[in-house]
Amino acid sequence: MMSIHTVAAGGGSILFFDGDRYRAGPESAGANPGPAAYGKGGPLTVTDCNVMVGKIQPEFFPKVFGKAGNLP
Repeated sequence: MMSIHTVAAGGGSILFFDGDRYRAGPESAGANPGPAAYGKGGPLTVTDCNVMVGKIQPEFFPKVFGKAGNLP
């Protein structure tokens, strides 16, 4: 038997430090402003961590992000 507290965290789940450890969600960055990687002033999210560790590579995305909409 397992006691499962959280099943999953989506890419927009906001990361925060609770004083003991980092946690993801349940709050979400939503589509706007979205994750910090979108370049619209959003909070740090699971997506941002995936960019930082190389699981998501911005150069493979269309240039539609950022305030001017011209960044990958």
